[in-house]
Amino acid sequence: MISIILANTIFATLSLTSPDGKLGAQIDANGVKVYFDGKQVVAVNGVRVSAGEVEYLSGDSIWENRFGERRHVRDLYNGARTKEGEFRLYNEGLAWRPSSNRDQGEYVFDFELDARCWPVSHAQGEYKPLRLSELGLQKPIPGWAPVAAGVGRMYNYCQDYIVEGSCESPLVIELDQSVVAIGDAGVYGTARMRFKNPKLHGKVASYLEGPREGDKPSWKYIRVAASPAALYNGNDLLLNLSDECALDDVSYVKPGKVMRLAKLDTGVAKELVDFIKNNGIDYMEIDCGWYGNEHTGNPLEPGLAPDKIARGDKFDFFEILAYARKREVPVILYVNRLPLQRNYEAILDTLKKWGVSGVKYGFLAVGSSMAREESFKFIKAAAERGLMVDIHDEMRYTGEQRTYPNMMTVEGIGGNEEMPDAAHNSALVFTRFLCGPADYTPCWKVDRVKNTFAHQLAMAATYFSPWQFLYWYSQPKDVPADPALEFWKRIPTVFDETIALDGKIGEFAVIARRKDAEWFVGGLNGLSKREFIVSTEFLSSGEWDITLFTDKDVNITSGLGAVAVSKRRIKAGETISILAAARGGFAAIASPAKVRND
Repeated sequence: MISIILANTIFATLSLTSPDGKLGAQIDANGVKVYFDGKQVVAVNGVRVSAGEVEYLSGDSIWENRFGERRHVRDLYNGARTKEGEFRLYNEGLAWRPSSNRDQGEYVFDFELDARCWPVSHAQGEYKPLRLSELGLQKPIPGWAPVAAGVGRMYNYCQDYIVEGSCESPLVIELDQSVVAIGDAGVYGTARMRFKNPKLHGKVASYLEGPREGDKPSWKYIRVAASPAALYNGNDLLLNLSDECALDDVSYVKPGKVMRLAKLDTGVAKELVDFIKNNGIDYMEIDCGWYGNEHTGNPLEPGLAPDKIARGDKFDFFEILAYARKREVPVILYVNRLPLQRNYEAILDTLKKWGVSGVKYGFLAVGSSMAREESFKFIKAAAERGLMVDIHDEMRYTGEQRTYPNMMTVEGIGGNEEMPDAAHNSALVFTRFLCGPADYTPCWKVDRVKNTFAHQLAMAATYFSPWQFLYWYSQPKDVPADPALEFWKRIPTVFDETIALDGKIGEFAVIARRKDAEWFVGGLNGLSKREFIVSTEFLSSGEWDITLFTDKDVNITSGLGAVAVSKRRIKAGETISILAAARGGFAAIASPAKVRND
């Protein structure tokens, strides 16, 4: 229920307090100040109110999210609306939306100290800590990026507005008594936000990737929490700031695990379909090359892929589709941006006619208002045909998956296509994943992976994605039977409840997720051997059967260590000690204990 109190007030300062009383905000003609537990966290120039009429707002409602980390989402805030815009103070942070696009874009966030922050220059970059004064060291990749298939280069994002020394949203800042994330939400037709170094002590400035255009302004936010885990647990804020579902029919939206066809070969494809049926996978994805050159080929007339991709092996696209349909394995197909721009309606109509379940859009431009509008045009077109969508390359969520739940996942992350190290992986949970799902592409027994198999297993729990791509570089023959893979086989991809249990950015992260009666826990470790101390207070009362997947050799230093599988029975609330190797981790499944007959 939402209540609105109207008041005609002449004021010097507009004051708001969060529902739990821990956060405060003061907004006046000079800007806004945000307080946490009575201590000022940040002051922002460029956000202001002037004397005049104010509507005081409060909201408290619960909505159902069948495609997220938590089945029921509470939208609870205190707020106000003035002629300059709307302000909402949640327990998770302050959000504001200007009245018009003319009034948004450039803000200066003053933290009053040269705090440590976690920037990334481009969406698929590596997270490394810097001081705010060092943001100028960021070197964004130009707007042209190499294509994974090795065919040419493709315009990736809005190069014209990428500023040297700038970084992606959200930006996380570590303070003495709190952790802060700043960014934008509900970015539909307007340009998205980036951050740059204003060369002033303790400050960071925001700007938009392009002109202030679009159908309506987007929200800006300052999230504040006592710890990285608490910050993650406030992730629903971006969903609450975004529009409600715009689709009349979501019956076709079905989350699940996906395995890519790693070689364009008919025999391999049939083996993959069989593997999917037997190993708890839900979809097969056929990536770039199935219709020839991904840039110049024609998806309406698929043929043999170029020799450099298919290596001359037999590849009968329609035979593969027929076999998948016979075995009831849904198919996802890749389509590059250039063919879409030329003929997207006919392409999507054809995919629907073939019985395809989803489409993976490649190399969409992402930054400017024009790029955002084009992206959502393609998303809406897919929804009109009952197709789900994966957007690869630079796209990042800002909460719009609530509006278009057929957006199953996006990349926008330095995942296993870059083969990052464990420090980056451990930072992702509390940086990139603060803005929504990501397609990291966990691997299994791939020599280039720098981390242990337990670390890789855990990603299915620590990294949220309604379409979770697993075994990214593997063919079925590369995946011998292993009891450790029971974790990937059993874990779902959307959940009823999610709790970040513990973590330190760049060092480790522990996430617990519940689906029905079972809990799935993942722990990622960084570059040093660690003893995880995991409290099971999140479990309801009674006894629980725990299956643990841990590093078999905790002294390994080179990665790719094997997994040990063990079982035990505990009482809810007990503490579990788990040793993890450097670059290691653990995974666990907790099920209500079965009655013993002994």
